[in-house]
Amino acid sequence: MVEQVLIAIAVAGILVVITMGFVAVVVIRGVRRRYRSARERFAGLRESQRNRPGSMPAPNWVAIATVGSPGWWAIQNRRHRMWRAVSSAEYSVGVARRSDVAVGDLPMLATQLRAAAVGVDAVLRASARLGSHREEDRANCDRIEAAAADIHAAALSSLRSASRADIDPVVSAVHIEVAALAAGVRAAHR
Repeated sequence: MVEQVLIAIAVAGILVVITMGFVAVVVIRGVRRRYRSARERFAGLRESQRNRPGSMPAPNWVAIATVGSPGWWAIQNRRHRMWRAVSSAEYSVGVARRSDVAVGDLPMLATQLRAAAVGVDAVLRASARLGSHREEDRANCDRIEAAAADIHAAALSSLRSASRADIDPVVSAVHIEVAALAAGVRAAHR
């Protein structure tokens, strides 16, 4: 009986190993085939770009010089900060709106701010490649960030005032109930 179980386990193990080996071979062949196909397509694309009349593909050193430029990184940092501020303002306005607090024209202003940020971002992206970043571009980006911070602060202020109005009655009721319970417990122990 034990011998039959061991034989069955050994046969099952051998079948598993053979199956795994077969699957590995099939997967490796498929990956190699796709790699070769992609490499051939890429080589064909490069050849067609070189042979196209009147077109000069951008050399790789342009991309390397752009990414390696400290000015490019500074502009990317500025863009990141601007979009983070705009997203934060939009998020806080959305939370305030879903919480049914007074938001006034903040949703419309957040939408307009996003549209303005898209324009400023386009200017920053275009100037990043050539390194023609002007002080006016920086000022516009800073103005977008400041407006986003103002919208964020206004939405937070509205949320805080609403939460304070909700909390005050509950806290006073809790204090009254705790005092009454404590007085009842003291009276019961006398």
